[in-house]
Amino acid sequence: MRLQATSEPRPRTSTVGLLGRAVRDLADRVTAPSLPLKAFACSRLLVLAAGVAGVLTVRAQAGGQGVSGRIASVEPIGNTTAGAVFHQFDASYYLAIASHGYIAAAPNNLAFFPLYPSLIRALGFLIGSDVIAGLVISTASFALALMLLHRLTELELGSRAADATVLLVAFAPLSFFFTAIYTESVFLLLSVAAVLAARRERWALAGILAGLAALTRPTGVLLVVPLVIMRLKGRRRLGRQLAWALSPVAVLGAYLAILAANGFSWLAPFRVEAFWQRADVGPITGIASAVVTAVNSAAAIVLRGQPVFDPTLKGLFTPNAECVLLLLVLVIAVVFLVACFRRLPLQYGAYGAAVLLMCVSSPAVGQPLVSFDRYVLTIFPLWMAAGAWIAQRRLERVAVAAGSILLVFYTVYFARGSFIA
Repeated sequence: MRLQATSEPRPRTSTVGLLGRAVRDLADRVTAPSLPLKAFACSRLLVLAAGVAGVLTVRAQAGGQGVSGRIASVEPIGNTTAGAVFHQFDASYYLAIASHGYIAAAPNNLAFFPLYPSLIRALGFLIGSDVIAGLVISTASFALALMLLHRLTELELGSRAADATVLLVAFAPLSFFFTAIYTESVFLLLSVAAVLAARRERWALAGILAGLAALTRPTGVLLVVPLVIMRLKGRRRLGRQLAWALSPVAVLGAYLAILAANGFSWLAPFRVEAFWQRADVGPITGIASAVVTAVNSAAAIVLRGQPVFDPTLKGLFTPNAECVLLLLVLVIAVVFLVACFRRLPLQYGAYGAAVLLMCVSSPAVGQPLVSFDRYVLTIFPLWMAAGAWIAQRRLERVAVAAGSILLVFYTVYFARGSFIA
């Protein structure tokens, strides 16, 4: 008797099922960037509302007219209600460079690197307003940066960590800087995009983006660290890809050479730090100075009852309280740096460590870690590690709520002329 071979029946896939799956796949692709864009939109509306509310309800700080005056001298929009939300302090320097370039009469402006004011000048020429150009560049850069950061974090840590990372950055207490006329958003976009391009082995693109980052902020040159590490991990011959990985160093060298050819010092962007009361002493001395200053400041607050909150043109808190707060930020940054080395590939921790060391190497007189809380905004590996930690504990809502309260608080006083970072 012949036995007929049998096989398991194949499951039928109806035309409706195939169509439904195709629609779901298309929907997933279309809505993939929805969380970054929603986080961007909600956080920026919160910043705008808080800033306008601050302008209308909080008294402007005495002496702030000098800052507003510099901006208004560039464009009248600097004196408007909306202008006060986004145009404070360093914004006036970027707008001045965009309008007049680097001139011998203001050599201290060389501390501000050229890419961002150049973009403002180019777009401002097209639309007729440098102020609006700066706002458009910062806002668009931040939206794109959140989308790319979400993608990079998703590749390394998964989708839930990616969602948490984007939410943390968008609602960070100082994230109003991302839509002010500052370099934060452009630098975050370029640095994340460079590492993402390198991860996809698009080395020419990664090199160009990293080179542009080196023209945006001094820490941009440190993108050479993750790019070289990623390239050396490959088993193929190094060749041209390594040259692209080294491009931040080459671009910075070319920029310094151009300055020298135009009558400035080779190291002018770094030597002018003395004007801002900073000294290059190295990371060990910088950290030691921060710790000693914070301990003395804490003693003054606890033992002598000195105040903590005191909004003035120089800041929201007293100098003693600010020292303690900034040291706390440094400690938190180090904690998440350790998490970077544990949870992410080597290049992320190495880059985070390099940037942190550079940020603490030039302490300011009396306030060693001044602006450190703002610098941390763009050290994206730390935010990736923090996002993974938050996601693992399902604390996204708590983090967004806490961040939003602090974001409103800082934005209100920034809009009224209190120096923040």
